[in-house]
Amino acid sequence: MNKTRARRNRSTGTSKPIKLGWVSRSPEETRAYGERIGRLLTGGEWLALEGKLGAGKTQFIQGLARGLEITDRPVTSPTFVFVHEFRGRRPFAHVDLFRIEREEDLLDLGILEYLDSPWVVAIEWADKAGRFLPAERLTIRLTHLSETSRTIEIEAAGARAKKILDDLKRKN
Repeated sequence: MNKTRARRNRSTGTSKPIKLGWVSRSPEETRAYGERIGRLLTGGEWLALEGKLGAGKTQFIQGLARGLEITDRPVTSPTFVFVHEFRGRRPFAHVDLFRIEREEDLLDLGILEYLDSPWVVAIEWADKAGRFLPAERLTIRLTHLSETSRTIEIEAAGARAKKILDDLKRKN
């Protein structure tokens, strides 16, 4: 990994979010980073993806699905139906909130039914979910560097998410 940061708050002893970051130089590398994380997921995790249009969110999720051993059909962006469900090593819900206008719209989509379930949930345009995102999650931010290169920053909030990043650091 190109950079790794972990900080500890000395005054309270509480952990600040752990962050990892990479530079991806191609869609294939973006999918490979997603796959590495997908292999570590055990079910019940939420991943919040953020980034501008074309930043690579769907590419990352395609790799994530490969790591979850999703083979029944291709993973594409569910922009017009909001949620695609897949079966693999763990059940996987791919959510796209691009078209919602208000946080409250999530209540009509049924996405909150995935809370406290064995489903891995990955949400594109997660910033639109606001207060409805669970506190325990991995946040993945993808940013354009050039036409083919992206930065991928992953932040872990909560014990399970931090364990995933710790495991990812150890495997490098």
